[in-house]
Amino acid sequence: MIDVVRRERVVHLVINAPPVNVLDAAILGELVERLGELEADETVAAVVLSGEGRCFSAGASVVEHKQEQADGMLRALNDACLALPAFPAPVIAAVHGACLGGAMELISFCDFVIGAPDAVLGQPEIKLGFFPPVAVHQLPRLTGLQNAAYAILSGDNIDAERALAMGLVQKILPRDEWSEIDDLFNGLSAPVLRITKQALAKSLTEGCAERLDAFKALFLSELYRLEDVAEGIKSFEERRPPEWKHR
Repeated sequence: MIDVVRRERVVHLVINAPPVNVLDAAILGELVERLGELEADETVAAVVLSGEGRCFSAGASVVEHKQEQADGMLRALNDACLALPAFPAPVIAAVHGACLGGAMELISFCDFVIGAPDAVLGQPEIKLGFFPPVAVHQLPRLTGLQNAAYAILSGDNIDAERALAMGLVQKILPRDEWSEIDDLFNGLSAPVLRITKQALAKSLTEGCAERLDAFKALFLSELYRLEDVAEGIKSFEERRPPEWKHR
């Protein structure tokens, strides 16, 4: 599910779960494992995270948002997000097509994001009766409060140009030019990159796990008391608009 491709000192981790690379707990767990396997390899200058096929990822598994599976799904997402800044070398997300929901939350913990011109980012959870517990922590740090609130509260998709302006993407680059990422990091000192990454990561990682756990607890303890949550999942499975009861 996670393909590993090495190009000199740059390692590509490619999500390969057709048709749209949905992130379930197993894939997120495998991502953490792959990062763990690479962690001690001091020759790695950078890791590039991308998706195979039509898009980066359509998001976290909606099926695993059901109450009996939600705790495990959120734990796996939190673990994967925290593994990215904890990795000793830079981790870059390279995004094409859809990057929604849990996938957008995941890339927000990478060191920076390259977006293809067709990249579409978004936090559509609100339209299914949820809030994104990782995004409410991370997006205000990246985009400012109002941009984050717009993305989370509207659920609207964000194209590549707007994502660049908001700070969600740092560079727009066509997919056939993504080899520039390899050229960049293969031309830099691997140990210097790793020390610099560790310095940058300190500002993010301190206290982050505790805040993510707090938002997860709110998600699990308060959200699932609402009938609208079950309706949101049911409407997704039945491919119809939700009929909110507002309770």
